[in-house]
Amino acid sequence: MITKEDKPIYFKVIEYIKKQVESGQLLKGDKIPTERQLVELLGIGRNSIREALKVLDTIGIVDRRQGDGSYIREEFYNWFSEPMRIAFMLSETNKKEIFEFRNMIEVEIATLAAQRITDEEIEELKVCHDKLIEKNEEQINAKYDKIFHSLLAKASKNMIIINSYNSMDYMLDQFIYNIRVDAFNSEGRELASRIHHEIFEAIIHRNPKLAREAMKKHMDVIKRYYN
Repeated sequence: MITKEDKPIYFKVIEYIKKQVESGQLLKGDKIPTERQLVELLGIGRNSIREALKVLDTIGIVDRRQGDGSYIREEFYNWFSEPMRIAFMLSETNKKEIFEFRNMIEVEIATLAAQRITDEEIEELKVCHDKLIEKNEEQINAKYDKIFHSLLAKASKNMIIINSYNSMDYMLDQFIYNIRVDAFNSEGRELASRIHHEIFEAIIHRNPKLAREAMKKHMDVIKRYYN
């Protein structure tokens, strides 16, 4: 276990910013104190401060602007996604685990999306849906399949869901392609198109009950290939 004494010096900066956010002294979009101010406040060197800001930038908390300083981000759609993506790659996560995760949350995503989707997001989803149901090569269909589900995750307005999807981007590519080849090719492309169309119709008509049922049907088809 890492104790306070074991932490690198730059953690003082991270702890300071965390406390400022917790107390409401720093809000989304606010400028963080300058390097000089942080040196005076925390009594540590500039190198440690720069290292801390790099870490906060990497995990998506801080936006560093050349010549203007550092700001708390206003949007967090990619919060921590890069470090999580690398961790997923290194953890050798398998297809079954990816399915178990998706099976657990996709139905809720569809339900939330039907309740919260905006008019602009509906237009975006429509473009993707139209591309998805075209008779393209399976690799192209897989691309729009992933975009379709990512758009639903975004429409859920749940930041944890959105960032989980962003961080799993690398693995979802191959997973969705394999599913379309193994499951939907076995049962026909028409099934894939029909299921996604049912989800689409329920979402654009903002019907959470039908969206839930359609997504459950989708997951049940996939589940047959993981038993």
